Amino acid sequence: MKAAVIGSGISGASAAYLIKKKLKCDVFVIEKQSIGGKAYSVERDGYLIETGPNGFLENKKEILSLVYESGFESELIKANSDSKRRFIYSNGRLWELKDNPLSLLFSGFFSLGGLYAFFREPFVRPFFEDETVEEFVLRRFSKEMLDKLIGPMVCGVFAGDPSYMSMESNFPRIKEIERRYGSLIKGLMSLMAEKKAKASSAKGSFSADLLSFKKGILSFVRHLLDGVDVVFDKIGEISKGDRFHLKGLKDSYSADIVVFAIPAYAIADVLSGYDPDVSRAVSSIEYAPMAVLSFGFDRKWLGSVVDSFGYLFDLNEIEDIIGVLFDSTIFQHRAKEDKLLVRCMVGGALRKDSPFKSNLFQIGIKELQRSASIFRPPEFFYKVVHPKAIPQYSLNHKDVLNTIKDFENRNRGLFITGNAFWGISLNDCVKASYNLIERIGG
Repeated sequence: MKAAVIGSGISGASAAYLIKKKLKCDVFVIEKQSIGGKAYSVERDGYLIETGPNGFLENKKEILSLVYESGFESELIKANSDSKRRFIYSNGRLWELKDNPLSLLFSGFFSLGGLYAFFREPFVRPFFEDETVEEFVLRRFSKEMLDKLIGPMVCGVFAGDPSYMSMESNFPRIKEIERRYGSLIKGLMSLMAEKKAKASSAKGSFSADLLSFKKGILSFVRHLLDGVDVVFDKIGEISKGDRFHLKGLKDSYSADIVVFAIPAYAIADVLSGYDPDVSRAVSSIEYAPMAVLSFGFDRKWLGSVVDSFGYLFDLNEIEDIIGVLFDSTIFQHRAKEDKLLVRCMVGGALRKDSPFKSNLFQIGIKELQRSASIFRPPEFFYKVVHPKAIPQYSLNHKDVLNTIKDFENRNRGLFITGNAFWGISLNDCVKASYNLIERIGG
């Protein structure tokens, strides 16, 4: 059996590795541009820059399993303890989240009306259907909770618009808690008590640490593809004969199994002539644009705020940047000891025009002065613009997944995976690859 995996990001690399190891297939990967996709790491002038995701939590079992299974555990690094400090920029200042977001309740961060809305949440009737994140938060809490806490977190994780994003598809666990306990607060308190009891009995830690790799996320992707043939070409169409035939710009290819591990819009292009229905379904997935600005500073005299993970913004106070990360505080390998690497995330679904502005350097400097009081000139600058960075899961996302399931059932040997469908995180992508192996083997 011969398998072709289209795409060499974390989804394609993990799929190719697992197909080769577990299914004993002859595997090759077709990549349009460069290995890694948006999970790309760049080394410049003593700084290690992540242009996409920078790590994963140690309690995410699928990606850790793959790390150990592939023999890459010696490259694992753990985030520094300072990275547990996180902030929200609101009302012209930074508010520390302490150990959890609830610490903000009695700090003056919320108004009396916001506190009242929080404490009445246990008495709000559950809603069992899907809804947007905005609808969920407004129903169970308040607009202040949306603007000051939940909205910023949605921006930070998904670069998303709460009024567009599906609660069911983006936060299935939270909807499950509401259905089971009738209240989010009651449910979270019960689950936290259970976890603390388990951690205590096991003499373990209650919180999970952030992990990454010494040489960046790209090093892990390359490791997974070591020993796998990678062909650089762009696939334009697919057809079916005795095998599947792929027509590229440079050559043609054939395989018994084809796995699409490329963005939804790219899958839509390839399948437009083969299966218009699934092409239309996956093309409905929108992407938020993002520019990643990396600044290098001399660490002296920058203040204590830089000794943290970073901060997000009250939705009412976002200008162009939706999040700031102090990357070399999180992982000390990202810069020399006396240097600081800062990463600014520009745009997202709420600021779609911002990533394409011509003065991104000035935008970053102005924001760091406004919100972090960093007035020293940077010694290093690097930017990457992703016109289509992060897929957005809307209210029709479950319909898209059902269409994909039907497509795979009707076309034995064709499979679809990637962060546009079953979760956007590194672990989600790897978990989807393990599930893919079960579908291929079945």
